[in-house]
Amino acid sequence: MLTIDIYSDIICPWCYIGKKRLEAALAQRPDLEVSINWRAFLLNPSMPRDGMDRQQYLRQKFGEAAFAVYDRIAQAGTEAGISFQFNAIQKTPETSAIHTLLIAAGQDSFSLSERFFQAYFLKGEDISDPETQSRLIQEEGCQMRYTKEALSQAATQINDDLAFGRELGIDGVPFFVFNKQFSLAGAHPEHVLLSVIDAAIAA
Repeated sequence: MLTIDIYSDIICPWCYIGKKRLEAALAQRPDLEVSINWRAFLLNPSMPRDGMDRQQYLRQKFGEAAFAVYDRIAQAGTEAGISFQFNAIQKTPETSAIHTLLIAAGQDSFSLSERFFQAYFLKGEDISDPETQSRLIQEEGCQMRYTKEALSQAATQINDDLAFGRELGIDGVPFFVFNKQFSLAGAHPEHVLLSVIDAAIAA
């Protein structure tokens, strides 16, 4: 049995690339039983509640280097099977509410995150919109998980994740923790992920 805690943020393109690379690595261990937990990380902790215009966000975060940064990300995405549509994104959202939904989804969080990643990075949808969120949850078929208790626990879990992330010194995502023993920062290639996975299993 392998447990993977993934510290991630849904608006982080490297997190989507890391997810795809992890899937490719796990596909090479088809008999391995895996439990994946979504852990919250805020890529932009000072983001306004209503989000920010995408172009304004890019100018503030990267300045004139934005084009070069995203060109490199797009190339890595293509290699991972992702056709990023960055020009379709109009808004960079504040993601606390999305983390709540993903954490409350429990073991459906990994597959639900794929729907959010696709909606944001491939279709340019406003994933902070409640109607969009409800549609993605219904498409995943996990709406029954959203009890009042589950949402309350998820909100508490976000604070715990952020605090524990600070203790671990996480300053970027994706960040993977395997069986609570082995950690790996960044969207590494499959062979690197496999070496850590195998070490965690053998420990």
